[in-house]
Amino acid sequence: MTHKKSFPVFDCDAHINDPFEIWDYVEPEYRDLVKRSYWKDAKHAVLNGRTEVIGGANSEFPTFNPICIAGPGFNKKIIRKLGQMPLTPEQADYVEHKGAKDPRARVKEMDLMGIDQVLVIPTMMVAHLPFVESIEGAAAFCRAYNNWSLDWCKQAPGRLYAAAALPVQSPGAAAEEIKRASKLGIKVGLIRPIDARGSYPNRLVRTADAASVATYDLVFRTFQETGMVLGMHAFPTPPSEPSATMVTPGEMLMRAGEGAVRAPDTQTMSFIYEGMTWLAQVFLSGFLDRYPKLKMAIFECNATWLPPLLDHCDRLFKLYRQERLFPAKRLPSEAFEEQCVISFESDETPVFRQWDRFQKVGIWASDAYHHDAADAWSGIKEMEEAGVPLAVQKRLMGENACRMYGIEQKLFVTEAPSVIERPAWFPKSEDLEQWWEREAYPRGRHHHVKR
Repeated sequence: MTHKKSFPVFDCDAHINDPFEIWDYVEPEYRDLVKRSYWKDAKHAVLNGRTEVIGGANSEFPTFNPICIAGPGFNKKIIRKLGQMPLTPEQADYVEHKGAKDPRARVKEMDLMGIDQVLVIPTMMVAHLPFVESIEGAAAFCRAYNNWSLDWCKQAPGRLYAAAALPVQSPGAAAEEIKRASKLGIKVGLIRPIDARGSYPNRLVRTADAASVATYDLVFRTFQETGMVLGMHAFPTPPSEPSATMVTPGEMLMRAGEGAVRAPDTQTMSFIYEGMTWLAQVFLSGFLDRYPKLKMAIFECNATWLPPLLDHCDRLFKLYRQERLFPAKRLPSEAFEEQCVISFESDETPVFRQWDRFQKVGIWASDAYHHDAADAWSGIKEMEEAGVPLAVQKRLMGENACRMYGIEQKLFVTEAPSVIERPAWFPKSEDLEQWWEREAYPRGRHHHVKR
């Protein structure tokens, strides 16, 4: 049955695979410096001129590229099956969605996925950029990326929107780029909440033992003044370069378990831990009262955990009201609703069951084209099955994001494709269900019945 929709969908967090063309935008006088800071070419990506890092190239993955896999009509069952198939180079090229790099291909794939407008966010840059040592190198690279992303998005005006990379190594440099990018029309500036270079982005005042350390107060005031949204975007561990100290709260699970031996250890809780740690400090420190006009979006952390965290912080807010360094007048839940939004994905059923808690603060994200991504049609279907009212679906799938960003909503897609033609080797639905049953219950379904 063909699915239809009558309202625009804004995808608040989807990705590109950091095309090589970004580095063509580096100003000539800074090219050597950026090469020693963060550089990517057809062979490899190098951080600080010494550390080989994953840049997102196909050759870095054993089968398909997981950064470019989950496009129109794909789901987790298909992707898991593909991961077990010996794909030929031609087949691997087929499952790599070209919209991860090409803006025109992106729009065609958005049409199939039910997405009208999208905020485009880089991928491996989110992980590596905070670890760049050179302030000037980081600033030059951010200017290059932001200029490139604007040109990329101009290929489909009204549908593609850029998010600014920021040189978080220096509050002064970050503030300057916020001002510059805002004048160019970019609506969101990205910061990852980690301690990459001994500077977690929460220092607001100078202290006696660190009087020379620049504070992030300038950055947050600049966000306020320009109206640009502060986008906190998490990423998996481990850190891009070895560190004697823990860089991200996501490392706790990795260090307690089997380390980097098991990839799931680096992703199971890292996104959530980064988001929760940041928000707990925001909620209980008076941060949002100190910056009452600041707008903030929490990306890629899921959202199911937000209501219990808000409830817990509301309780602590009252309990320790006499022990806060800065005064705060609003409960965390009140401040969050007035100034913040949080992204959720299509399979977060607990969010839909609690739609009354999310109807003003939830914003839908496809996370395309990463391996856990999903299209808008699946999100709408899940909401309908959970009984989310149509008016709330409209808010969650687009209205809230566009209100936060100051972007005019536009409807381009109203109907899902009935069929997407696939080559003969592609996993077929009838075979896929039988295979999935064996994958889910390798010892037989009867072994999983509650005793």
